[in-house]
Amino acid sequence: MKRILLVLLILAALYFGVRLHYPGRAPVNLPAESCDASLWNHVYLPNRLKVIAACTAVEGRVAAIQKESDGDLHIAIEPGQTSVLNLVNAIHGHRRLVVESICDHDSGPESYSHAACAGFTPSVAIPKVGDRVRVTGSYVTDSENGWREIHPVSRIELLHRQ
Repeated sequence: MKRILLVLLILAALYFGVRLHYPGRAPVNLPAESCDASLWNHVYLPNRLKVIAACTAVEGRVAAIQKESDGDLHIAIEPGQTSVLNLVNAIHGHRRLVVESICDHDSGPESYSHAACAGFTPSVAIPKVGDRVRVTGSYVTDSENGWREIHPVSRIELLHRQ
């Protein structure tokens, strides 16, 4: 019985230690005018995103870029501050923060998200893998997978080209 209690205490300590290391907090709250609120008009199923900070900025290195079937571009960054990640980012997201440039590419007229992107042309500069960037946008929890992300992205600034 003592061993079981000891194992449970160790597991609880590990869990809370990891939660302290990956709290999922926005690094800074920027004024609302620093982000483009009109982008929310083109987010597919915005109800799935719980806003943590209406406008924030995160710096990091671009680790991967992937076109998604909904027309969004997923840019995975390795953030300079791990506090921007939550436990799901750390485990499922490989310690990366997904930032989504909405309506980046045509998802086709049969796509479930086609209507959200109708008449919208994105203006976000797309970085390359390896670049150091500062991403500005809404900091949210995506309820479909539980991780934190920047969605929609208002701006991506290149800090250093790889």
